[in-house]
Amino acid sequence: MVETPHKSRFAPRKRLLRRSRWLLQLFLLLFQLVASNRGVMANGLPSGLGVHVQVWQIDTADLERIRNFGFSFVRWGMSWEAIEKDPGEFDWATTDAFFKKVRHSGLSSIVILATGNHFYSRWLELPADPGVRERKVAAPPESEAAMAAFSRFAAAAAKRYADESVTWEVWNEPDLPIFWPPKPKPDAYAELAAMTCSAIKMAAPKAMVLAPATASLPIRAPALYGTLAKTEAAGCLDGLSMHSYRISGGRRPDPESVEAENLASRALLERLSGRWRDVPMLCTEWGYPTSAVGRATQRAYLARAYLANVASGVQATVWYEWKDSRDEPANPESHFGLQTAQGIFKVELDDGLVRRLTSMRFVRRLQAVDPQVQLLLFEEGKTSQIVAWLRSDSARTAVAKIAGKAVVLSNYPVIVPGDRAEDDGHGHAR
Repeated sequence: MVETPHKSRFAPRKRLLRRSRWLLQLFLLLFQLVASNRGVMANGLPSGLGVHVQVWQIDTADLERIRNFGFSFVRWGMSWEAIEKDPGEFDWATTDAFFKKVRHSGLSSIVILATGNHFYSRWLELPADPGVRERKVAAPPESEAAMAAFSRFAAAAAKRYADESVTWEVWNEPDLPIFWPPKPKPDAYAELAAMTCSAIKMAAPKAMVLAPATASLPIRAPALYGTLAKTEAAGCLDGLSMHSYRISGGRRPDPESVEAENLASRALLERLSGRWRDVPMLCTEWGYPTSAVGRATQRAYLARAYLANVASGVQATVWYEWKDSRDEPANPESHFGLQTAQGIFKVELDDGLVRRLTSMRFVRRLQAVDPQVQLLLFEEGKTSQIVAWLRSDSARTAVAKIAGKAVVLSNYPVIVPGDRAEDDGHGHAR
């Protein structure tokens, strides 16, 4: 006689618990998928606002703060010299751990593939410079053998991290002697970028690749972009990256000064290559040190740098940097962080402005009677919003009539809410 198993009165409850656990796991998986794609455009490249971080400085709490503040991705470096410690042998321990932290935080990454490697090139002694951390470095890969080795390293990284939400960037500021010592060579860099991009795509066909991460905009580095346009990189790269620093020779132009240069750079890129007509422009590094502009102005410039790029067709902006990566008060490179090297915020940031700005869709610029008043029209859901501020680096305030309201403006942007925040179709606020 076969005994029929007894049906426990607790069985429905157990099934309910199992189903609840399954639904919870599904929810967590969907949350991670959505979070990891936050700030990624349909073209697969990052959008919105990111922040540069130093891997050795950042813990899980930092990444949580970064996400909660409104940044959607982080930019960080992957050193060839630090990973290929023996020829053909890669040590991924540090990058494995950091990718895991970034993934769990719901952020994406732009990862810089850079540095020479003494197994493939000679040692160089760099001159003293505020931006130089190490005086003795391996020369950049300029020989065919060195370029091939660097490309193998890049391909290995792309294959290993193919499932991460990551965009690869080939080198950092190759137009500067401290990053391409002893002297920049556009031909060598362009060949390296083309070879590396191709190797990455072969190893991970869905990978996204940026270059050249120049220290200045294309109109200030036309030779390098012109050389790059003549290589296979022109058709391989998914986006063109550039840096938008405004401080030079004691001058400190405001963020809005970048807009005309962005538009001129776009026109130049389209002239250089037909394949660059629709290629996205990404600003992968830009910041203002508090030693030059002060803490309150730096806070205002963070939002305004993002807005200036959005208004002039730049898909993503990376603020440099999250924390001061040096603790050397006399060094101008020590003051770019939103926090001190000890992790103390220089000024209160979490007022929700950046979070809202990066969640809205830019529509157009509006004209104001006062040229110092900046007005940008955005869509937020089904409503329109106007972002307004004074083009100033001082504590000056002014009253402007926006969307039928008298609004007190300063150099820090505000969002004028309500269904009256519209324009007349001709780009004029009313």
